[in-house]
Amino acid sequence: MLRAIVLTGGFATRLRPLTLTRPKSLLPILDKPLLDWILEQLSRSGISNIILSVRYLAEMIKKRYGTGIDYGVSIDYAEETRPLGDAGPIRYISEEQELNDTFLVIYGDVFTNIDYQEVLNFHKKKGGIATIVLTEVEDPSRYGVAVLDDENRISTFIEKPPREKAPSNTINAGIYIFEPEVIKYIPKKYPSKLAKEVIPKIVSDGLAYGYVHKGLWFDIGVPIDYLKANIEALKLFYPNGYIASNAEVNNAEIIQPTYISRNVKISKSSKIGPYTIIGRDCIIANMVRIKNSLLFNNVIIEAGSYIDAAILSEHCVIGKWVRIEPQCVIGDEVVVSDEVLISRETIILPFKEIDNSVIERRKIIL
Repeated sequence: MLRAIVLTGGFATRLRPLTLTRPKSLLPILDKPLLDWILEQLSRSGISNIILSVRYLAEMIKKRYGTGIDYGVSIDYAEETRPLGDAGPIRYISEEQELNDTFLVIYGDVFTNIDYQEVLNFHKKKGGIATIVLTEVEDPSRYGVAVLDDENRISTFIEKPPREKAPSNTINAGIYIFEPEVIKYIPKKYPSKLAKEVIPKIVSDGLAYGYVHKGLWFDIGVPIDYLKANIEALKLFYPNGYIASNAEVNNAEIIQPTYISRNVKISKSSKIGPYTIIGRDCIIANMVRIKNSLLFNNVIIEAGSYIDAAILSEHCVIGKWVRIEPQCVIGDEVVVSDEVLISRETIILPFKEIDNSVIERRKIIL
């Protein structure tokens, strides 16, 4: 039976403080963890045999997904006792469970609407031992860059080239289909990297093909991209917005598209949206302005506060007449006192009390 390996073990340091209290794959997209989206997409494509490679905060993932029965899939876990990179888990799993048929490898931080069955059909038709899903981006310098020939064979693969030297803007989308022969290309040492130590060898042997995905794709590796992924998902799935049936919106102005989840309470004279996602059980007082922002569950915003293009994690309490400027990221259970200004690009770690304004930009509150 075809199996899919989902890599969910990384520390996700670039997404801190959000990932100090949860693994990256459990970050919500439209009020649902990213890993839910991945498992549901696999299930819809007829792929139900899943192996989750876990390490950092592994128990949170195991507790949520268990055997996978609630998600229509069967889940096994491969727990890393030390960092293995993104290639190492594949060798580790092959030694434990014998990967003797075609299998998928999916990064647990990729949000996409790809049709996995379509990629599998492409892979079988081409006959290589590796198919890499590719997508096109404006700045390829953060990714592995591929060049394809007329048959979609990958002729060149360069990891994170300088932007001005990138041979194309077609990049590695973090989804692979492999034949068992790929295992012999993975070093026996740990950790090891697919893009640096495995894929270039397969490409040089002429055995790797590229499938170019034209639809939705986001790598949520940094906060600005994570926020953008939520907004693009909102635009795609709820272009006219969404308000849960039991949400209480009391004479507030909602500018669509905006996503308002279950048990949210919004008081009069507040103005919410556009491009705003409000998680479950949030309480928003009167005369609050929020736009282009993401609020996790159980956030409280008191009267007169202003939030623009920011991310607020779970159980934050924002006082009266607070101003939070763009690209701020606030961790779990942060309490901000009345009349405080949080300047642009401020990062606040979880469990802090902020009593004074943060005037300096790009400040990190430890």
